[in-house]
Amino acid sequence: MSLKKLDICDSVKTRAVMHADSEIIKVLLEALPTLAVEPAQWTVTLLFDMMREDAACYATFEEALKKKVDIFKPLMAVLESSKDAYVVSKTAWILTAVIGNTASFFSDAQVKAVVSALKVCEPVNEGHFDVELPKLEAITNLMKADSFRGLVWEQPGVRGRIFSKGIGKASSPYLYKTAFAIWMVSFDPTIMAYVKAQEIQLVGHIKEILGAPKVEKVVRLCLTVLRNLLADKALCVEVVENGFLEIVQQLEFEKWRDAELYDDIRDMTQLISTEVNELSNFDRYERELHTGKLKWGFIHSSKFWAENVMKFEKDDYSAIKELADVLKGKADATTLAVACHDVGQFVALHPLGKKVVGRLLVQSTVMKLMSSEDPQYREVRREALLCCQKLMLNKWQDIDASR
Repeated sequence: MSLKKLDICDSVKTRAVMHADSEIIKVLLEALPTLAVEPAQWTVTLLFDMMREDAACYATFEEALKKKVDIFKPLMAVLESSKDAYVVSKTAWILTAVIGNTASFFSDAQVKAVVSALKVCEPVNEGHFDVELPKLEAITNLMKADSFRGLVWEQPGVRGRIFSKGIGKASSPYLYKTAFAIWMVSFDPTIMAYVKAQEIQLVGHIKEILGAPKVEKVVRLCLTVLRNLLADKALCVEVVENGFLEIVQQLEFEKWRDAELYDDIRDMTQLISTEVNELSNFDRYERELHTGKLKWGFIHSSKFWAENVMKFEKDDYSAIKELADVLKGKADATTLAVACHDVGQFVALHPLGKKVVGRLLVQSTVMKLMSSEDPQYREVRREALLCCQKLMLNKWQDIDASR
């Protein structure tokens, strides 16, 4: 009899009825797993729309949970057994939204069961992002709960779902939810430590999202994520090296309906500019060099070398000596390629570059790298060849000058 009070065409009336009588939620959910497709679609649409339109509905679910109404079991039954994609997607959203907003009523085991039922281990194919959007929405709903964020992150397939390849081709709703998931991740120190240790391209992912067709709410959320990332010095470096200053500056030339977004863009530009000024210097170069692992970035650019080449005279060219040691050691391919590039830059730009490098017997090492047949050394061979050309160019210039 209670269900007769509901009216899917009058959401205001329906919300009022359900707020007043939590028994309706119990009856509705208990009936859901046994319903045919069309009644099931009607039911999940009713609950979904109600929850999306009025956040106060979560208080209604909380009251029902306090009265021992079992919300988890019937919704999980539908999630695991329904063959209708629409019913499954809406049920997943309803269940995860309730869990995310009333986490204390649910257990770790229940959250794991939900993630497993979502089948997030299946890869996302480019061009099918919209089909997979409900799964990502469900994950972000769960990650809203601080107590479950780390648990959800650890479940198989979740990381791959958040950091899907080819994200720049996704629709704006998928981009938004991806940025939202990353935003949730950025609040958890343990997860962020893992992200940095495993070199997960979180910053690069935000860059790819901003490279997609511009949508205001996506851009605004990405700027919010960047603000969180800039609080971490290690990630500041990544933000700067990924060229976010230019990316954010360009956003100011777009046409936005929200005038406040221009202020957010200018604020972010200022924040990143400050980091660029702090990081784009010789000290930063030395710190990276001391790690023995080099990677492409602004401190290996032509602009950096033009501005800082004379600083390499410090401590009797200690940085160049360290570069020579890197080349003679057993570094990874990227490090060797960058080192060859930097030696070439030093030789080309410093008045005594050739003489300094000559004393360190670097040329023979570079020539060996240039002739390497290792298939992984394609980039190394190219940079070694360019480095040798600069060494030889200087040599011929010296011969011409002596005539």
